[in-house]
Amino acid sequence: MDPQATLRDLLAALEDRDWDRIDELSEALLQWMERGGFPPQTIGSEKLGKQWHRAVATFVCLAAASKSRDAAKRRRKKEGADAAQ
Repeated sequence: MDPQATLRDLLAALEDRDWDRIDELSEALLQWMERGGFPPQTIGSEKLGKQWHRAVATFVCLAAASKSRDAAKRRRKKEGADAAQ
């Protein structure tokens, strides 16, 4: 895995509101780091250390997954309202 490319693709998917891709990429990057993989460089220089970049990347993944879940809830709510009409 290339965590830098995965983070870049995750941010692009967020811009595009590609919820399925967001779920896939955020889960893949989280699993990579949980298994001991190195984190992508995020905000700031490499001098901040791997723990810093791991924390920022983890936050980005969790925030992206949360946005995706919220979008899914809105879709289900809208579909329910449309079906009721």
